[in-house]
Amino acid sequence: MNALDKPNLAAICTRSGSHLDLVVQAVPAPKPPGLGEIQVALTASGLNFSDLVKFRGHYQVQTKLPFIVGGEASGRIEAVGPSVRDLSIGDAVLVPTGCVRFQTLLASQATKVPDGVDLTVAASFRQNYQTAIDGLRRAQLRPGETLLVQGAAGGVGLAAVDLGLQMGARVIGVVSTEAKQAVVARYGAQTILLGDQGFRSEVLALTQGQGADVIFDPVGGDVFDESVRCIAPFGRILVVGFVSGRPALAKTNHLLVKDAVVIGYTVGGLRKHRPEEAERQAQTLMRWLAADRIKPFISHVLELEEIQAGYQLIVDREVVGKVMIDLT
Repeated sequence: MNALDKPNLAAICTRSGSHLDLVVQAVPAPKPPGLGEIQVALTASGLNFSDLVKFRGHYQVQTKLPFIVGGEASGRIEAVGPSVRDLSIGDAVLVPTGCVRFQTLLASQATKVPDGVDLTVAASFRQNYQTAIDGLRRAQLRPGETLLVQGAAGGVGLAAVDLGLQMGARVIGVVSTEAKQAVVARYGAQTILLGDQGFRSEVLALTQGQGADVIFDPVGGDVFDESVRCIAPFGRILVVGFVSGRPALAKTNHLLVKDAVVIGYTVGGLRKHRPEEAERQAQTLMRWLAADRIKPFISHVLELEEIQAGYQLIVDREVVGKVMIDLT
């Protein structure tokens, strides 16, 4: 049976609320590809913490309801429209779409996946790894410097661990459980198991009192507050997100004393304002993935009908790396 003969199912957010309000339903078949377009049968899509913020209507950029859940997926091209030159039927591609079986979109939005790269792995890495590489480059992380990664077993945190090591840094990952600690250590990072006493004293002990040169923080709240207290002179803190639920208020006296810098950024901003740079980073990451230089970690693969359970895993902080949805 041709892939397009299957019903086109999608996970839809129909109202502001939570992941428990999502519905999986049939949607119209995609239109045939027009000028410069391709039609893709999707294989897998990744779930992200930022999706949960969008469902609540609290994301920085509002998405008009209803919308298809997610924003990164992989698949194979089923049809190509006129003027498409660099892509062909059967090619594996990475696309910025969500949890839907079939989609027609501009060929310029697709990134070709090299031969030999598993499509589920391909769909798992781009948003997290591009967020991480953008931040680490913005922070001008240098070989030999110490990188402290908060939430190091999460999707974007583990990507920062992986890339920080690739960039020649000494990496320290802060995690919440021994199971997560084992995964992060497997990448080659030193680890700190977060407890009631926090992490500052351990960071200072591991760095001989110097502190971390770059701190990658997707957690915010109290974690950010403590991070400021263990940053090295001329250090840089990357504000990646607020999975703790509270944006932090930087104590500027601490920054002043350490000559430190706080850098806020979003990968969406890079794609919007510097698309050529974003595409160069994406191509670099794809080459590294094909060469097995970076190793995305997937802890769960679920069916489309289990998408609510997938987001619940994120809410309960049971995901290491990424949770994926099988769309086949």
